Amino acid sequence: MKNTIRKGLAFLLIAAFLTACGNKSTPAPSPEGGQEGTPAVTEEVTPAQDTPSPTPTPEGSKHSPEIDAMTLKERYKDCFKIGVALPNSVIRNDSHMEVVKAQFNSMTFENEMKPDALLSRDATQKGYPETNTEPVLNFKGIKQGLDFAKENGFGVRGHTLCWYSQTPAWFFTVDYQPGSPLCSREVMIARLESYIKQVMTYCQENYPGLIYAWDVVNEAVDIGTGDENRIRKEKNNWYATIGPDFIELAFAFARKYSDGTADLYYNDYGCAGKKADIVRILAPVKEAGNIDGIGMQCHLSTGDNMRNAVYRTAKFFSDAGYKVQLTELDLGVSTKGESGEKIQAMKYKAIFQFIEEAKRNGEINIDSVTFWGLYDSISWRSSEKPLLFRILGGIQKKEAWYGVMQDPNLMIME
Repeated sequence: MKNTIRKGLAFLLIAAFLTACGNKSTPAPSPEGGQEGTPAVTEEVTPAQDTPSPTPTPEGSKHSPEIDAMTLKERYKDCFKIGVALPNSVIRNDSHMEVVKAQFNSMTFENEMKPDALLSRDATQKGYPETNTEPVLNFKGIKQGLDFAKENGFGVRGHTLCWYSQTPAWFFTVDYQPGSPLCSREVMIARLESYIKQVMTYCQENYPGLIYAWDVVNEAVDIGTGDENRIRKEKNNWYATIGPDFIELAFAFARKYSDGTADLYYNDYGCAGKKADIVRILAPVKEAGNIDGIGMQCHLSTGDNMRNAVYRTAKFFSDAGYKVQLTELDLGVSTKGESGEKIQAMKYKAIFQFIEEAKRNGEINIDSVTFWGLYDSISWRSSEKPLLFRILGGIQKKEAWYGVMQDPNLMIME
């Protein structure tokens, strides 16, 4: 009799959950869902919080001890690197970095390797005109992170060399002064070459072999407001000073100064909706032998279809002859409460099952997956709770972590 009651209760709970999952009010897709004309996302960071030492999974977990005993990097060691984007505020937090060391084997600087962080405005302006084509860079902001990666056997994704955003406007003017006219095409090409040369040379000479992939050009395809070829034009000073071939030039310079230990990537958001345009625009770069792969940012939401947004898009790029990486993965929860986090976990499980099977079957040439942040409260999408960990008496695994681990107790939801 007791067994019958238990079975009945279990059936009612499952039915209630499936009813909630099948609600007709579908959450709006994220930019990765393939909508044309979606504005570019801006990667933001919330200051880190001081927290106690990391804590294990919450008591009462229904997950198996075997799953809990594993880590993300162990689970996928035969398939691809598992990475995380980190600001310096996390890198300086020893307890947080213990979790990073345990779970990951790759890292990306969230902001510190972007042009506005590396360019030294005062030194460049004071040195003009001698600095006209040789801007001054300061690498102090990435030293601690690179040292950590070197000491702990991490690979690093170099993010990013050429991007329309987070490259200061003064960098494009004739005398490096705000409000001055834009410089000539010839001068800007020289500045682009110098910048790429300096960044790559510093990393290669001081940390040889540590960078395994460079995002050479970031977010250059814009279906909504791009030019006739759908290359981003609005608010893009690279386009305004050089023209649409800034993409080809950036990759040519990256190949020129590369020591051959890192792959060269194009990186973009919303790839499902513009994959054909990306491949078409990159065709001359590929023909010149100056690109190796395409990075899919994968800023997703639980309203997106994971097979379309991830598997089919990654396979399209692989079929076109490119390596693929998921470079900025996060999965926002569109439904509040426990059911929303359960859906998030099932969606994460779908992503990783799809790409693992496709990698093992030779369908997708993927070697790295990076989560865009360590825990929810420092995510640029913190209100959507998109990551695998939360702060609750320390850094704690969420249900999403078990989804990525493909816990057999979780269903899959595409």
